[in-house]
Amino acid sequence: MTSLPVLKTNVRPHPLTRAIAIVQEKIRNPVVRRKIAWLTTLHRRRHVGTGGAALRELFDRGVTHFPGFIDAERTARLVKDLSSLPCFDPWNRKAGEFSFDVPPEGTHVGQIRLAPTLESLHELAMDDRIVDLATGYFNAKPYLDSIQAWWSYSGNETPQEAENFHRDNDGIRFLKFFIYMTDVGEANGPHVFVEGSPRSPVLTQLGRLGDAQVEEAFGKEKILVMIGKAGDAFLEDTFGIHKGQLPREGCRLLVQFRYATAETQFRSPVVVVRPNPKKSSITSLVSK
Repeated sequence: MTSLPVLKTNVRPHPLTRAIAIVQEKIRNPVVRRKIAWLTTLHRRRHVGTGGAALRELFDRGVTHFPGFIDAERTARLVKDLSSLPCFDPWNRKAGEFSFDVPPEGTHVGQIRLAPTLESLHELAMDDRIVDLATGYFNAKPYLDSIQAWWSYSGNETPQEAENFHRDNDGIRFLKFFIYMTDVGEANGPHVFVEGSPRSPVLTQLGRLGDAQVEEAFGKEKILVMIGKAGDAFLEDTFGIHKGQLPREGCRLLVQFRYATAETQFRSPVVVVRPNPKKSSITSLVSK
């Protein structure tokens, strides 16, 4: 395992970022949000992505898939590295840190605080295919805002927080790239996404949404259940309606990268030494 030196911890977003977050959360119309995002990137050099069919799918459906994004050998190494790092429950910080395989009773999520220190994850986050799609989607050079990884645990009766349908409000324009590190079947807490919802003005209110409410508004055929193998990945606009389904069996390990048009209110609190100083196709807030 190659760990990058940590420069800063407990980094908080800029006060202006926090102020903008309060305002943008109140802007619920997807068209208005896209126009504001376009205006906020006018001062930066414009870019045109070459994502082709994948970029069109991302615009139309809100998600595009990458089966077998990481091969089995590389996935196994990453699982081993991530399994060696301590976890914490973001919804119960009093529980302290714990090993991934002995979560405190009632824990739904074991987040890995030091995931951004793994050089292998930075290499994946800088993959040209993903950066190019983010560039095309934003029509501007993207920011790598965070690198995260977490375990989702079974053994709980009712969903908690993001295990319910919702729209993310991280920033005015952003994408999230998800990689399954374990096989995810129907019972293992698959990610669920409502096709086309990032562009829809339906159910744009803040807060959690009920399953029946979402199905009635969009139809069952639009609700995509992302089952997949370890190493499968997908890029998604999570202003669209989605959830990480509560696992009924086993546990799920997932890696997530956030790309945005600017720093978000949930930027990485851990900043490490930049693994590749010459990389210039993206601005990283996770490394300096």
